[in-house]
Amino acid sequence: MQENTEKFYDKEYGEKGLDAQRRWPNEEFCRFMGRNFFVKPAYERKSTRILEVGCGTGANLRLLAEEGFDAYGIELSHEAVRRIPNLLGTRAGYNVVCGNMMELPWGNDYFSGIVDVFSSYCLNETEFAVFVDEIYRTLEKGGLYFSYIPSKDSEAFSDFTPAGKIDKSTLDGIRRKTSPYYGNFYPFRFMDEEDVARFFDKERFEILYMEKVSRTYGMGKEQFGFLVFEAAKR
Repeated sequence: MQENTEKFYDKEYGEKGLDAQRRWPNEEFCRFMGRNFFVKPAYERKSTRILEVGCGTGANLRLLAEEGFDAYGIELSHEAVRRIPNLLGTRAGYNVVCGNMMELPWGNDYFSGIVDVFSSYCLNETEFAVFVDEIYRTLEKGGLYFSYIPSKDSEAFSDFTPAGKIDKSTLDGIRRKTSPYYGNFYPFRFMDEEDVARFFDKERFEILYMEKVSRTYGMGKEQFGFLVFEAAKR
């Protein structure tokens, strides 16, 4: 299933270049950084490792690098990775690898933060559980995981036909032509508060923040929601 996702994004970035993705950071990601990391002085930021999974062409990495953090990224699409220098230029302080977020190529307790902005939704429930294990392994104690992910409150999830379901949270794509994100013909997973509690169990994580963000598409005709949460490694 990851092959379908990789092919989709290689095609998107190959055809559209930097126009395939926003060029500025996600607003909720900025709020997360403001709550937790922008209070750090410059000398601490240099040794604060923050990883973005599914970093695309680097819009969020751009913020991390410019703010002086030790920024890391992992991205499935080769076409996206090779375009990152076009956005970030020669800025120092970022390290990017092309790879799978279910197999993070870094050691245990390595990161102070891991950021997931609309990326891990392409993993089905079984794959996401593997990714959560990787989050736990690579975060330092007290390290933070941030997620901005599609919410099950979305009409795209409640009215998903003609798509099918891979599991109770994951569609086999967005296939209704009037739906936001129509054309994303690869696994597309949604979450709710119960899913967060299930995957981020109290033995390993503490949930520090959880809110919902909603917007409409099609001149207000359809609602699409996002679940925004952060969890600390115990």
